[in-house]
Amino acid sequence: MSRLIRTRSELTESNQLHNMSESSDSRLLVLDYPEHWGMFYISNNRLTIAKALRKESLTDTIIIARVDNIKKEIGAAFVKIDENTMAFLKLSNIPERYMPVHQGSLIPVRLMSDEQKGKRIAVTAVISEKKLPQGWQYKSAYTVLYKPDNTLGAYIKKTFYHTEINKILTDDEFVYNELKEKFSNAELYADTTLSLAKLYSLKTKLKEAADSKVYLKCGGYLIINHTEALTVIDVNSGKNVASKKSDKEENILSINKEAAAEVALQMKLRNITGMVLIDFINMSEEASNEELISAMNDVVAEDYVTVKVIDITPLGIMEITRQKIDKPLNEYINIFINGGLDGKEEK
Repeated sequence: MSRLIRTRSELTESNQLHNMSESSDSRLLVLDYPEHWGMFYISNNRLTIAKALRKESLTDTIIIARVDNIKKEIGAAFVKIDENTMAFLKLSNIPERYMPVHQGSLIPVRLMSDEQKGKRIAVTAVISEKKLPQGWQYKSAYTVLYKPDNTLGAYIKKTFYHTEINKILTDDEFVYNELKEKFSNAELYADTTLSLAKLYSLKTKLKEAADSKVYLKCGGYLIINHTEALTVIDVNSGKNVASKKSDKEENILSINKEAAAEVALQMKLRNITGMVLIDFINMSEEASNEELISAMNDVVAEDYVTVKVIDITPLGIMEITRQKIDKPLNEYINIFINGGLDGKEEK
């Protein structure tokens, strides 16, 4: 049942009791920021997923928009979703049944994002007919046709349905009161001398998640580089060198398999999407490459979005694609770090 944790010692005792009865240690921290809720999924003391939910989110709301301007040269239309707010609509995201559109046309759109500094709200007219109420064609501009449940509890259920959450921890009473009715494993941490953010070293974990270099237990490391078109991950052996020449192939395969597991985790944590090229350490035997592909397929199977392992090229580069369903972590980092964790600057 939901409970109040007054001190760090009570939390430690609760964790010990939990670890005696559970095989894994997984918890979701929910923290309060000025304009967002921050959610951090920690498994065995490793941060593996970080999400931000705008408190007044309009994402997935369906509104009748008015076409304000069409820019065929950039393949887009600018549409108003209220008297003062302009949104960006790709012409390719307008179904044939609404064509042709012109200035003043009314068209139902779904909001794909909230407004951000320097960026317009993105919308699409590709909407399931089931979500459009009968007679919507006779409604006036800016009418809200559908508004999803974007409460904190609903978002957690929708976003973390694929994970096992042993505990949901927060040090914000408002958050706890909202969650305790929906989640029996919700706990309020009330020790004001040390916030949950500092207790779990979240600032350090997030800075590591933003670093291009990721160290492996074996002594090797990854270098992660993002370009506009794709992500390139380089695997390096580092200090890990086989003592005997005969052990070289087996040692490289071991490093590559550990790197594959870490790549799978980093793709989830950083929400890396699209084309991903992984430059593994070259191996001389085809059987080794096949074993590496099999290992990668095993670890990405645990991802909550679709990941496809294409192949390994003759140069030892593995090609992967990962489905995009959310923003990358680097778009949340400023919220979590620069604004201070739990809404205050962390010293």
